[in-house]
Amino acid sequence: MLAFLFDVKNALKQEVGLLGDGFLKIIDLKKSFMSKRGKIDVLKGINLEVEKGDIYGVIGFSGAGKSTLIRCINRLEAPDSGQILIGGEDILTLDKSALRNRRKKMGMIFQGFNLFDSKTVFQNVEYPLKSDMKDRRQRRERVLKLIDLVGLADKAGDYPAQLSGGQKQRVGIARALANQPDILLSDEATSALDPQATLNVLDLLKDINQKLGITIILISHEIEVVKYACNYVAIIEDGYIREQGEVRTVLQSPMSDTGRIFTEVEEKLQDTWQRRKENYPDDVSNQLAR
Repeated sequence: MLAFLFDVKNALKQEVGLLGDGFLKIIDLKKSFMSKRGKIDVLKGINLEVEKGDIYGVIGFSGAGKSTLIRCINRLEAPDSGQILIGGEDILTLDKSALRNRRKKMGMIFQGFNLFDSKTVFQNVEYPLKSDMKDRRQRRERVLKLIDLVGLADKAGDYPAQLSGGQKQRVGIARALANQPDILLSDEATSALDPQATLNVLDLLKDINQKLGITIILISHEIEVVKYACNYVAIIEDGYIREQGEVRTVLQSPMSDTGRIFTEVEEKLQDTWQRRKENYPDDVSNQLAR
């Protein structure tokens, strides 16, 4: 297993080189949509820089532009203007063939898992490898190692309906790693999970980041998720990045309206929970035990 991780990490280094700061750079990115009421500006000039090997969080309220941003990074949406540089290459200038190859090095983790219900865990993880890895023995070997990496070695033959939410997301992560990506894009990957499953998935992402050196962009509206998993954070509000920096610095004394609301709500919830624990200790203990 360790040999496999070493080989994957070396492959990533060969693919992108030993890049310094600013592995992902987003410069004045703008994106709008047309509706019956006219043009809607969603991203109004996003500027963001993420170092190679970082876990970088982007938080904001619904409608702030988080998902649109991540869909622009993987080019599922075409921006109106700006630049998105990954390893110094502007992906907005790539033709279809080059973009297809670049996308293979971007792993995508979805909120809704996006698994094939009619395929087993093995077949779901294998799916993105079928077009390029023709050797069945090599393909099988990689798939089994990825399934083991995410802790589902005993579930390879199971179908999604037989899995818990956390296990489904682990399958999604294994599939996202199939093509040995240099960047993982996580779009609200834990928002459909219970607290324990959320913690397990975040621990897995942190472990993968440490072992493989993969850059992770983690989109979330849950401040606890960002605090637990990320090194740096950007707060997106009304189509702009309002503030960014180290998680502990930004979220300790936020300057943006969104940042202040997030921290105030978190503090109120913690205070309420603490009061309930003091007044009804047995009730709280029972809830924690469920």
